[in-house]
Amino acid sequence: MPGTVLVTGAASGIGAATARRLHEHGWRVWAADLDERGLGRLSPEIVSRAVDVTDEAAVESLLHDVGQAEGCLDGVAACAGISHTAPAPETPSRTFDEVLNVNLRAVFVLARAALPLLARSTAPSFAAIASELGTVGAPGLSAYSSSKAAVINLMRVLALENAARGIRFNAVAPGGTRTPMLEREQARLGRTLADSAANIPLGRLAEPAEIASVVEFVLSRDSSFMTGSVLVADGGYTAR
Repeated sequence: MPGTVLVTGAASGIGAATARRLHEHGWRVWAADLDERGLGRLSPEIVSRAVDVTDEAAVESLLHDVGQAEGCLDGVAACAGISHTAPAPETPSRTFDEVLNVNLRAVFVLARAALPLLARSTAPSFAAIASELGTVGAPGLSAYSSSKAAVINLMRVLALENAARGIRFNAVAPGGTRTPMLEREQARLGRTLADSAANIPLGRLAEPAEIASVVEFVLSRDSSFMTGSVLVADGGYTAR
């Protein structure tokens, strides 16, 4: 039977799709995001909390509340993320730091805070959203690509550190996905979602629900012998 799961970045995109899918499949879902309005669009049966994932004290407080209410955590889906596209000379250090703070440091803080609750589960699993661009380079993505590559290796390190306790850590690396984050970034650059889809061999963007299904697999007992792995779902982008 599914258990209790915490999903960050749950107000939109892959995070929202993941929270909905897990709820529909019987998980007890806690959803966290800064966007309270977006959280309000989730099922009222989902426990929603407005949390800044870069605020260490707020994350620890959230995990304390989860522990008090549920006793343990069976899964964590770290889906919060931001992006910035610009050549390195046009990327301010503060922007680089902001991307790494949300995409990498916040995942580390979340994992560290969740470990005691995961250790109480009989089948604990942690899934972090990385990216195909954490496995290959792309011009203009020095901050984003670096952060996602680091998330992949963070999952490997945590997988090795916690394997003896049976706590699994894996990364899910989506390709271009039809999310508000991608729409905003493309609009900022004067591009369209069709421009992003043009580079994908399957000829289209992923839908958030398609990536959520991969996250669910990673969190479930169906992937019980997987840890330290990277599941790439990118429409063939990295196969070339």
